[in-house]
Amino acid sequence: MATFDETAKRRIRFLTRRGLLELDIVLGRFMEKEFDNLSDEELSVFVEILELPDPSFLALVNEKEETDNPEFKSLLDKIRRC
Repeated sequence: MATFDETAKRRIRFLTRRGLLELDIVLGRFMEKEFDNLSDEELSVFVEILELPDPSFLALVNEKEETDNPEFKSLLDKIRRC
């Protein structure tokens, strides 16, 4: 598992800037409220989620699509609560 230093966390923050306004809003709230509390394991999962195309990511956040990945589900729940 990766260890995330401040440089890596800055890179992740940059990756949260998306092309869809809806994602920018949701991720902005999540970053403000939860990002600093994520474990390295959760950060690894978050990076995987951020690699998804915007429409797929938004569909998962809005529960229009489902994922079989239990790690995704847990983090998506945190994102939705913000």
